[in-house]
Amino acid sequence: MRKPRVLRIVVVLAILSLGTAAGEAQIQKIEIVNLVPFTVSFQFSNPTALPQENVRGTATLRDMGHAGQGIDQVPVGPFSADAGALVVVEASSRWEYQIAGAYLLEIALEVGGTLTSGTLPFQILPVALPLAPSPSPSPGLYTVYQQPSNWGLVRIGGPKAWTVSHGNPAVIVAVIDSGVDARIPQVAASLWTNPDEVPGNGVDDDYNGYVDDVHGWDFRDNDASSLTGTPLHGHGTFVASIIAARPGEYPIVGVAPGVSIMDVRFLDSSNRFGSSDWRTFVRAIEYAVNNGARIINLSIFSNARPPDYFEQALSSARARGVIIVGISGNLGENQVMYPGKYGSVLAVSATDRGDLLAAFSNRGPEVAVCAPGDEITAFTAGGRPATESGTSFAAPHVSGILALILSLAPELSADKAIAVLESSCEDLGQRGRDALFGNGLVDAWGAVERLRRP
Repeated sequence: MRKPRVLRIVVVLAILSLGTAAGEAQIQKIEIVNLVPFTVSFQFSNPTALPQENVRGTATLRDMGHAGQGIDQVPVGPFSADAGALVVVEASSRWEYQIAGAYLLEIALEVGGTLTSGTLPFQILPVALPLAPSPSPSPGLYTVYQQPSNWGLVRIGGPKAWTVSHGNPAVIVAVIDSGVDARIPQVAASLWTNPDEVPGNGVDDDYNGYVDDVHGWDFRDNDASSLTGTPLHGHGTFVASIIAARPGEYPIVGVAPGVSIMDVRFLDSSNRFGSSDWRTFVRAIEYAVNNGARIINLSIFSNARPPDYFEQALSSARARGVIIVGISGNLGENQVMYPGKYGSVLAVSATDRGDLLAAFSNRGPEVAVCAPGDEITAFTAGGRPATESGTSFAAPHVSGILALILSLAPELSADKAIAVLESSCEDLGQRGRDALFGNGLVDAWGAVERLRRP
């Protein structure tokens, strides 16, 4: 699974080799240079009067949370050190290691027929949010922090925007999709909770027509949980985690990790819906609007024009101040698919790592903005990170930025919030708005900075 480049960690900790006599080679100052890929460095001291040649060995990574179980062995060397020299040696794994926990790094080298070794006990802590209490490092452990796995989050300036806001839980983003896996702690922590509903009492406490709708409603199975009834497809979980996953065991963090996600399941176990489902789709939209959503994320497109009453439902939601974020479609064609084609919907196209329009992304005059959508990393159902591509995964980057905007300025109308978003975009392609990128690549940092200007 491809991951973004991790900021180089410059921390020095002296770890003396295990049992060395004067004049023997030593391993000193072991460091964790990177987590993606896992890279270590150390100083090799050769105080002898003879050069040491063809020194080689292994760096073994062990998981102390699982009885010291070995995770990987990274080859070290061969390298040489002149007499009396101190050299810096670096070794990299083919893999990344970013799961939070306690670890032990053991370096063992064969030097002139003898074994020289050194160890570094260390811990990996979750992604740090600048405005939240920092996780407490364990005393005596070298500490490194996860870096967000989603390159798209970094590209749009999400971590920098966090220095201003992580998002307010009062801002609710409805994810009308295939359902959200509430068993994933980092996702469950961001789920909206209906303040007027008593969980599990079998009563419609808030008289909204839905019994026990604590976190949303499953319109596919007509019950209160996406986890009961028909099997859950991972698409909705993926979208929700891009918007608002919280830091935790895995380095998956949403654009606005402080906001609330309303789980409104509509799609079936195959991530599809049929021509007979339009009325249900309307009810899902009305549920989101009536229960306080400020933003609706619709990572859904249709190959056919929807019925007029569906368009009316979107227009009604927009008239009530709800921002609807949609997608251009994944057919690589010169047309924006419904519902993104409607004027009431903010249509999003997808870009790749090179800031080019992704090959699968549709384009057209209705495209409002673009966002990263190629090879995006987030949670899938079951709680494991995955990497997927699609305009479906560009849209939640936009929903996340809009949620940050409304968190900082809740009094803004939908039109004004969209204006902040569009005016802070980074222009791509032809100068000005165009059919590929709309107003440009969304910029979380630029948006929050614009709000802070007098």
